[in-house]
Amino acid sequence: MARRLLISLIALAIAAITSVPKARAHGEAGDEPFLKDLTVAFYDVSIAPTAIQVGQPVTITGTVRILETWPYTLAPPETASIMPVVPGPVFALQDRLVNGQSATGSFFVDKGGIYQFKMVILGKEPGRWHVHPGIAVQGTGTLIGPGEWVTVQPSAAQFAFPVTLLNGQTINLHTYGGQFAWWWSFAGFLLGVAWMLYWTLTKRTVTNLAVTSQLPVNDDAPDIGLITPRDHIWMNVLAGLTMVMLVVGWTYATMQYPVRWPQQTDWFAPRFISSGEQMAEVHSNGATYDDATDTLLMHVQVKNLLGSALTVKQFIMAMATFVNGGEQEQAKAGPRDFVGPLEVEPNSPIAAGETKDLTLKLTSKLFSDERLIPLHDPQQFIAGLLRFENAQGGQQMVTLRTSVIPTQFRSQYLP
Repeated sequence: MARRLLISLIALAIAAITSVPKARAHGEAGDEPFLKDLTVAFYDVSIAPTAIQVGQPVTITGTVRILETWPYTLAPPETASIMPVVPGPVFALQDRLVNGQSATGSFFVDKGGIYQFKMVILGKEPGRWHVHPGIAVQGTGTLIGPGEWVTVQPSAAQFAFPVTLLNGQTINLHTYGGQFAWWWSFAGFLLGVAWMLYWTLTKRTVTNLAVTSQLPVNDDAPDIGLITPRDHIWMNVLAGLTMVMLVVGWTYATMQYPVRWPQQTDWFAPRFISSGEQMAEVHSNGATYDDATDTLLMHVQVKNLLGSALTVKQFIMAMATFVNGGEQEQAKAGPRDFVGPLEVEPNSPIAAGETKDLTLKLTSKLFSDERLIPLHDPQQFIAGLLRFENAQGGQQMVTLRTSVIPTQFRSQYLP
Protein backbone atom coordinates (compact mmCIF):
# COMPACT_ATOMS: atom_id res chain seq x y z
CA MET A 1 0.00 0.00 0.00
CA ALA A 2 2.77 2.42 0.94
CA ARG A 3 4.69 1.51 -2.22
CA ARG A 4 1.62 2.11 -4.36
CA LEU A 5 1.05 5.46 -2.69
CA LEU A 6 4.71 6.44 -3.25
CA ILE A 7 4.49 5.51 -6.95
CA SER A 8 1.29 7.55 -7.28
CA LEU A 9 2.88 10.60 -5.67
CA ILE A 10 5.94 10.36 -7.96
CA ALA A 11 3.72 10.03 -11.03
CA LEU A 12 1.66 13.01 -9.88
CA ALA A 13 4.79 15.10 -9.34
CA ILE A 14 6.13 14.20 -12.80
CA ALA A 15 2.79 15.06 -14.40
CA ALA A 16 2.67 18.40 -12.60
CA ILE A 17 6.20 19.30 -13.69
CA THR A 18 5.74 18.28 -17.33
CA SER A 19 2.37 20.03 -17.61
CA VAL A 20 3.72 23.43 -16.62
CA PRO A 21 3.89 25.60 -19.77
CA LYS A 22 7.25 27.04 -20.75
CA ALA A 23 7.89 30.63 -19.76
CA ARG A 24 7.96 32.89 -22.80
CA ALA A 25 8.81 36.50 -23.54
CA HIS A 26 9.70 38.83 -20.66
CA GLY A 27 6.89 38.36 -18.17
CA GLU A 28 5.07 41.53 -19.27
CA ALA A 29 1.84 39.73 -18.39
CA GLY A 30 2.93 39.92 -14.75
CA ASP A 31 2.42 43.68 -14.65
CA GLU A 32 -0.88 44.94 -13.27
CA PRO A 33 -3.41 45.83 -16.02
CA PHE A 34 -3.63 49.49 -15.00
CA LEU A 35 0.16 49.79 -15.28
CA LYS A 36 -0.06 48.84 -18.95
CA ASP A 37 -3.42 50.23 -20.03
CA LEU A 38 -3.38 53.72 -18.52
CA THR A 39 0.27 54.66 -18.96
CA VAL A 40 1.60 54.28 -22.51
CA ALA A 41 0.62 52.90 -25.91
CA PHE A 42 3.06 51.43 -28.45
CA TYR A 43 2.16 51.40 -32.14
CA ASP A 44 3.67 50.95 -35.60
CA VAL A 45 6.41 48.80 -34.06
CA SER A 46 8.72 46.92 -36.41
CA ILE A 47 11.53 44.53 -35.43
CA ALA A 48 13.53 43.30 -38.41
CA PRO A 49 15.17 41.18 -39.57
CA THR A 50 14.12 38.25 -37.41
CA ALA A 51 16.99 35.98 -38.47
CA ILE A 52 20.62 37.15 -38.29
CA GLN A 53 24.12 35.93 -37.55
CA VAL A 54 26.28 37.00 -34.61
CA GLY A 55 27.46 40.57 -35.19
CA GLN A 56 24.67 41.51 -37.57
CA PRO A 57 22.14 44.28 -36.76
CA VAL A 58 18.45 44.21 -35.87
CA THR A 59 16.51 47.47 -36.23
CA ILE A 60 13.64 48.32 -33.86
CA THR A 61 11.37 51.20 -34.90
CA GLY A 62 8.02 52.45 -33.70
CA THR A 63 6.22 55.06 -31.65
CA VAL A 64 5.22 55.27 -28.01
CA ARG A 65 2.78 57.77 -26.58
CA ILE A 66 2.51 58.65 -22.91
CA LEU A 67 -1.22 58.75 -22.33
CA GLU A 68 -3.06 61.65 -20.74
CA THR A 69 -4.76 59.01 -18.55
CA TRP A 70 -1.54 58.40 -16.58
CA PRO A 71 -2.67 56.98 -13.18
CA TYR A 72 -2.77 59.43 -10.30
CA THR A 73 -1.31 56.70 -8.05
CA LEU A 74 1.99 56.90 -9.97
CA ALA A 75 4.51 59.73 -9.92
CA PRO A 76 3.99 62.03 -12.93
CA PRO A 77 6.26 61.14 -15.87
CA GLU A 78 9.21 63.52 -16.12
CA THR A 79 12.23 61.62 -17.45
CA ALA A 80 12.41 58.37 -19.35
CA SER A 81 14.66 56.22 -21.50
CA ILE A 82 13.68 54.07 -24.48
CA MET A 83 15.58 50.81 -24.68
CA PRO A 84 15.53 47.32 -26.18
CA VAL A 85 14.23 44.76 -23.70
CA VAL A 86 15.98 41.42 -24.24
CA PRO A 87 16.72 38.37 -22.04
CA GLY A 88 20.13 39.38 -20.75
CA PRO A 89 23.24 40.64 -22.57
CA VAL A 90 22.53 38.73 -25.78
CA PHE A 91 22.46 41.91 -27.90
CA ALA A 92 24.54 45.10 -27.89
CA LEU A 93 22.93 48.51 -28.43
CA GLN A 94 24.72 50.26 -31.28
CA ASP A 95 22.54 53.31 -32.00
CA ARG A 96 19.38 54.98 -30.68
CA LEU A 97 17.29 57.88 -31.96
CA VAL A 98 14.24 59.51 -30.37
CA ASN A 99 12.22 61.86 -32.57
CA GLY A 100 15.17 62.00 -34.94
CA GLN A 101 17.67 63.01 -32.23
CA SER A 102 20.50 60.92 -30.84
CA ALA A 103 19.49 59.62 -27.40
CA THR A 104 22.44 58.23 -25.48
CA GLY A 105 20.52 58.25 -22.19
CA SER A 106 17.37 59.66 -20.63
CA PHE A 107 15.21 62.50 -21.92
CA PHE A 108 12.37 64.67 -20.63
CA VAL A 109 8.81 63.47 -21.22
CA ASP A 110 5.28 64.79 -20.73
CA LYS A 111 1.78 63.39 -20.61
CA GLY A 112 0.46 63.26 -24.16
CA GLY A 113 4.00 63.23 -25.58
CA ILE A 114 4.68 61.21 -28.72
CA TYR A 115 8.12 59.65 -29.11
CA GLN A 116 9.24 57.94 -32.30
CA PHE A 117 12.21 55.67 -31.75
CA LYS A 118 14.79 53.81 -33.77
CA MET A 119 17.26 51.43 -32.17
CA VAL A 120 19.93 49.28 -33.78
CA ILE A 121 21.13 46.28 -31.80
CA LEU A 122 23.81 43.73 -32.69
CA GLY A 123 23.44 40.01 -32.05
CA LYS A 124 25.99 38.76 -29.51
CA GLU A 125 24.89 35.31 -28.39
CA PRO A 126 23.45 32.55 -30.61
CA GLY A 127 19.91 31.58 -29.75
CA ARG A 128 16.25 32.44 -30.22
CA TRP A 129 15.47 35.59 -28.27
CA HIS A 130 12.32 37.61 -27.69
CA VAL A 131 12.99 41.30 -28.43
CA HIS A 132 10.78 44.19 -27.28
CA PRO A 133 11.02 47.95 -27.23
CA GLY A 134 10.46 49.41 -23.78
CA ILE A 135 10.27 52.80 -22.10
CA ALA A 136 11.67 53.11 -18.58
CA VAL A 137 9.92 55.96 -16.78
CA GLN A 138 11.61 57.31 -13.65
CA GLY A 139 9.59 56.39 -10.58
CA THR A 140 7.46 53.83 -12.45
CA GLY A 141 9.72 51.29 -14.11
CA THR A 142 9.97 49.77 -17.56
CA LEU A 143 6.80 49.54 -19.64
CA ILE A 144 7.15 46.99 -22.43
CA GLY A 145 5.92 47.17 -26.00
CA PRO A 146 5.15 44.36 -28.46
CA GLY A 147 7.86 41.80 -29.12
CA GLU A 148 9.20 39.60 -31.88
CA TRP A 149 11.23 36.39 -31.84
CA VAL A 150 14.70 36.92 -33.28
CA THR A 151 16.97 34.01 -34.16
CA VAL A 152 20.73 34.66 -33.89
CA GLN A 153 22.82 32.08 -35.72
CA PRO A 154 26.50 31.39 -34.89
CA SER A 155 29.09 33.12 -37.04
CA ALA A 156 32.61 32.13 -38.04
CA ALA A 157 33.89 35.51 -36.86
CA GLN A 158 33.87 36.44 -33.17
CA PHE A 159 31.61 39.26 -32.05
CA ALA A 160 33.33 42.66 -32.07
CA PHE A 161 32.07 46.13 -31.16
CA PRO A 162 34.63 48.69 -32.41
CA VAL A 163 34.44 52.15 -30.83
CA THR A 164 36.66 55.15 -31.57
CA LEU A 165 37.73 57.11 -28.49
CA LEU A 166 38.26 60.88 -28.30
CA ASN A 167 42.01 60.38 -28.64
CA GLY A 168 41.51 58.60 -31.96
CA GLN A 169 42.21 55.11 -30.63
CA THR A 170 39.83 52.37 -31.77
CA ILE A 171 39.02 49.66 -29.24
CA ASN A 172 36.83 46.56 -29.16
CA LEU A 173 34.31 47.52 -26.49
CA HIS A 174 33.22 43.89 -26.17
CA THR A 175 36.59 42.78 -24.74
CA TYR A 176 38.33 46.03 -23.74
CA GLY A 177 39.78 45.74 -20.23
CA GLY A 178 37.92 42.50 -19.66
CA GLN A 179 40.77 40.44 -18.25
CA PHE A 180 41.89 43.14 -15.84
CA ALA A 181 38.35 43.71 -14.59
CA TRP A 182 37.87 39.95 -14.08
CA TRP A 183 41.10 39.35 -12.16
CA TRP A 184 40.75 42.50 -10.08
CA SER A 185 37.20 41.57 -9.10
CA PHE A 186 38.35 38.04 -8.34
CA ALA A 187 41.07 39.36 -5.98
CA GLY A 188 38.46 41.35 -4.07
CA PHE A 189 36.22 38.28 -4.03
CA LEU A 190 39.01 36.21 -2.45
CA LEU A 191 39.38 38.72 0.37
CA GLY A 192 35.66 38.57 1.04
CA VAL A 193 35.66 34.76 1.02
CA ALA A 194 38.60 34.67 3.44
CA TRP A 195 36.72 36.95 5.83
CA MET A 196 33.52 34.90 5.54
CA LEU A 197 35.19 31.50 6.01
CA TYR A 198 37.25 32.73 8.96
CA TRP A 199 34.14 33.72 10.91
CA THR A 200 31.90 30.90 9.68
CA LEU A 201 34.01 27.75 9.96
CA THR A 202 36.25 28.36 12.97
CA LYS A 203 34.39 30.81 15.20
CA ARG A 204 31.50 30.38 17.53
CA THR A 205 29.71 33.46 16.22
CA VAL A 206 27.76 31.24 13.82
CA THR A 207 28.03 27.72 15.17
CA ASN A 208 26.88 28.68 18.66
CA LEU A 209 24.22 31.28 17.97
CA ALA A 210 22.21 30.13 20.97
CA VAL A 211 25.07 31.36 23.18
CA THR A 212 26.29 34.39 21.26
CA SER A 213 22.81 35.85 20.86
CA GLN A 214 22.59 36.18 24.65
CA LEU A 215 25.69 38.39 24.88
CA PRO A 216 25.57 42.20 24.95
CA VAL A 217 26.22 43.93 21.64
CA ASN A 218 29.67 45.29 22.54
CA ASP A 219 30.90 42.25 24.45
CA ASP A 220 33.68 40.37 22.60
CA ALA A 221 33.43 37.57 25.21
CA PRO A 222 37.10 36.52 25.00
CA ASP A 223 36.60 34.39 28.12
CA ILE A 224 34.50 31.91 26.14
CA GLY A 225 36.56 32.24 22.97
CA LEU A 226 34.09 34.29 20.98
CA ILE A 227 36.39 37.06 19.69
CA THR A 228 40.00 36.84 20.81
CA PRO A 229 42.93 39.28 20.42
CA ARG A 230 44.23 36.98 17.66
CA ASP A 231 40.99 37.54 15.77
CA HIS A 232 41.54 41.30 15.96
CA ILE A 233 45.01 40.84 14.47
CA TRP A 234 43.74 38.84 11.49
CA MET A 235 40.91 41.28 10.85
CA ASN A 236 43.44 44.11 10.84
CA VAL A 237 45.49 42.13 8.29
CA LEU A 238 42.43 41.70 6.03
CA ALA A 239 41.54 45.37 6.38
CA GLY A 240 45.13 46.33 5.55
CA LEU A 241 45.11 44.14 2.42
CA THR A 242 41.86 45.80 1.34
CA MET A 243 43.43 49.26 1.76
CA VAL A 244 46.49 48.14 -0.22
CA MET A 245 44.23 46.93 -3.05
CA LEU A 246 42.46 50.30 -3.15
CA VAL A 247 45.72 52.27 -3.20
CA VAL A 248 47.18 50.02 -5.90
CA GLY A 249 44.02 50.38 -7.96
CA TRP A 250 43.96 54.17 -7.68
CA THR A 251 47.68 54.37 -8.56
CA TYR A 252 47.29 52.08 -11.56
CA ALA A 253 44.30 54.01 -12.90
CA THR A 254 46.12 57.33 -12.53
CA MET A 255 49.23 56.11 -14.35
CA GLN A 256 47.50 54.04 -17.01
CA TYR A 257 44.85 56.64 -17.83
CA PRO A 258 46.28 60.10 -17.15
CA VAL A 259 43.49 61.78 -19.14
CA ARG A 260 40.10 61.08 -17.59
CA TRP A 261 36.70 62.57 -18.37
CA PRO A 262 33.84 62.55 -15.86
CA GLN A 263 30.86 60.41 -16.84
CA GLN A 264 28.51 62.52 -18.92
CA THR A 265 24.74 62.93 -18.90
CA ASP A 266 22.69 64.16 -21.84
CA TRP A 267 19.12 64.92 -20.83
CA PHE A 268 17.16 66.69 -23.53
CA ALA A 269 13.60 67.43 -24.57
CA PRO A 270 12.82 65.63 -27.85
CA ARG A 271 11.29 67.54 -30.73
CA PHE A 272 7.51 67.89 -30.51
CA ILE A 273 5.43 65.54 -32.65
CA SER A 274 1.75 66.34 -33.21
CA SER A 275 -0.93 63.68 -32.87
CA GLY A 276 -2.45 65.00 -36.09
CA GLU A 277 -5.11 67.47 -37.14
CA GLN A 278 -8.09 67.44 -34.83
CA MET A 279 -10.57 65.29 -36.69
CA ALA A 280 -12.90 63.85 -34.09
CA GLU A 281 -14.29 64.11 -30.60
CA VAL A 282 -14.74 60.79 -28.82
CA HIS A 283 -16.90 60.12 -25.76
CA SER A 284 -17.15 56.79 -23.97
CA ASN A 285 -20.51 55.18 -23.23
CA GLY A 286 -19.01 52.31 -21.24
CA ALA A 287 -17.59 48.89 -22.04
CA THR A 288 -18.14 45.25 -21.13
CA TYR A 289 -15.75 42.30 -21.12
CA ASP A 290 -16.58 38.62 -21.44
CA ASP A 291 -13.70 36.76 -19.84
CA ALA A 292 -14.92 33.40 -21.10
CA THR A 293 -14.62 34.42 -24.76
CA ASP A 294 -11.97 37.17 -24.43
CA THR A 295 -14.35 39.68 -25.98
CA LEU A 296 -14.29 43.41 -25.23
CA LEU A 297 -17.24 45.57 -26.33
CA MET A 298 -16.75 49.34 -26.19
CA HIS A 299 -19.54 51.80 -26.86
CA VAL A 300 -18.32 55.19 -28.06
CA GLN A 301 -19.82 58.32 -29.55
CA VAL A 302 -17.76 59.96 -32.29
CA LYS A 303 -18.28 63.44 -33.73
CA ASN A 304 -16.60 64.24 -37.04
CA LEU A 305 -15.08 67.72 -36.91
CA LEU A 306 -13.86 67.78 -40.51
CA GLY A 307 -15.38 68.46 -43.89
CA SER A 308 -14.67 64.93 -45.11
CA ALA A 309 -15.66 61.44 -43.96
CA LEU A 310 -13.73 59.61 -41.22
CA THR A 311 -13.03 55.92 -40.65
CA VAL A 312 -11.97 54.13 -37.47
CA LYS A 313 -8.83 52.21 -38.40
CA GLN A 314 -7.28 50.92 -35.18
CA PHE A 315 -7.56 50.75 -31.42
CA ILE A 316 -4.17 50.64 -29.66
CA MET A 317 -4.00 49.44 -26.06
CA ALA A 318 -0.68 49.10 -24.23
CA MET A 319 1.42 46.81 -26.46
CA ALA A 320 -1.54 45.47 -28.48
CA THR A 321 -3.01 46.85 -31.73
CA PHE A 322 -6.48 45.93 -32.99
CA VAL A 323 -7.07 46.59 -36.67
CA ASN A 324 -10.27 47.31 -38.59
CA GLY A 325 -9.15 45.52 -41.74
CA GLY A 326 -8.00 42.30 -43.32
CA GLU A 327 -5.00 40.09 -42.78
CA GLN A 328 -2.67 42.31 -44.82
CA GLU A 329 -3.50 45.40 -42.77
CA GLN A 330 -3.06 43.43 -39.55
CA ALA A 331 0.34 42.18 -40.72
CA LYS A 332 1.49 45.79 -41.20
CA ALA A 333 0.34 46.92 -37.75
CA GLY A 334 3.20 45.38 -35.75
CA PRO A 335 4.55 42.08 -34.43
CA ARG A 336 1.89 39.52 -35.32
CA ASP A 337 1.59 38.04 -31.83
CA PHE A 338 0.40 41.43 -30.55
CA VAL A 339 -2.13 42.28 -33.28
CA GLY A 340 -5.84 41.39 -33.27
CA PRO A 341 -9.02 42.15 -35.21
CA LEU A 342 -11.29 45.15 -34.60
CA GLU A 343 -14.96 45.06 -35.62
CA VAL A 344 -16.76 48.41 -35.88
CA GLU A 345 -20.55 48.52 -35.95
CA PRO A 346 -21.77 50.29 -38.01
CA ASN A 347 -18.63 50.14 -40.16
CA SER A 348 -19.64 52.86 -42.60
CA PRO A 349 -17.60 56.10 -42.70
CA ILE A 350 -18.60 58.93 -40.38
CA ALA A 351 -19.80 61.77 -42.57
CA ALA A 352 -18.60 65.36 -42.23
CA GLY A 353 -20.14 66.97 -39.14
CA GLU A 354 -21.95 63.74 -38.20
CA THR A 355 -22.20 62.37 -34.66
CA LYS A 356 -22.45 58.60 -34.60
CA ASP A 357 -22.71 55.94 -31.90
CA LEU A 358 -20.31 53.06 -32.55
CA THR A 359 -19.73 49.66 -30.99
CA LEU A 360 -16.17 48.39 -31.09
CA LYS A 361 -15.83 44.62 -30.73
CA LEU A 362 -12.41 43.15 -29.96
CA THR A 363 -11.97 39.40 -29.52
CA SER A 364 -8.45 38.20 -28.80
CA LYS A 365 -6.45 35.93 -26.50
CA LEU A 366 -4.21 38.94 -25.90
CA PHE A 367 -6.61 40.15 -23.23
CA SER A 368 -6.06 37.07 -21.06
CA ASP A 369 -2.50 36.18 -22.13
CA GLU A 370 -1.19 39.70 -21.45
CA ARG A 371 -3.64 40.52 -18.61
CA LEU A 372 -4.89 43.70 -20.25
CA ILE A 373 -8.30 43.83 -18.56
CA PRO A 374 -8.43 44.81 -14.84
CA LEU A 375 -10.86 42.14 -13.63
CA HIS A 376 -9.81 42.19 -9.98
CA ASP A 377 -8.80 45.83 -9.46
CA PRO A 378 -10.69 48.36 -7.30
CA GLN A 379 -10.86 50.67 -10.35
CA GLN A 380 -11.73 48.91 -13.60
CA PHE A 381 -10.63 51.37 -16.27
CA ILE A 382 -8.84 50.89 -19.55
CA ALA A 383 -7.40 53.41 -21.98
CA GLY A 384 -5.94 53.46 -25.44
CA LEU A 385 -5.71 55.29 -28.74
CA LEU A 386 -8.39 55.36 -31.44
CA ARG A 387 -6.80 55.92 -34.84
CA PHE A 388 -8.95 57.83 -37.35
CA GLU A 389 -8.22 58.33 -41.03
CA ASN A 390 -9.90 60.60 -43.58
CA ALA A 391 -10.27 60.20 -47.33
CA GLN A 392 -7.06 62.16 -47.96
CA GLY A 393 -4.99 59.80 -45.80
CA GLY A 394 -4.70 62.19 -42.82
CA GLN A 395 -4.71 60.56 -39.41
CA GLN A 396 -5.32 61.45 -35.77
CA MET A 397 -4.82 59.50 -32.57
CA VAL A 398 -7.51 60.21 -29.96
CA THR A 399 -7.10 59.00 -26.38
CA LEU A 400 -10.08 57.00 -25.11
CA ARG A 401 -10.64 56.08 -21.47
CA THR A 402 -13.55 53.95 -20.38
CA SER A 403 -14.80 51.86 -17.48
CA VAL A 404 -15.17 48.11 -17.98
CA ILE A 405 -17.89 45.88 -16.55
CA PRO A 406 -17.11 42.13 -16.60
CA THR A 407 -20.07 40.05 -17.79
CA GLN A 408 -18.66 36.53 -17.44
CA PHE A 409 -15.60 35.07 -15.73
CA ARG A 410 -13.39 32.18 -16.76
CA SER A 411 -13.06 29.48 -14.11
CA GLN A 412 -9.70 29.83 -12.36
CA TYR A 413 -9.58 26.95 -9.92
CA LEU A 414 -12.00 24.28 -11.17
CA PRO A 415 -12.04 22.49 -14.55
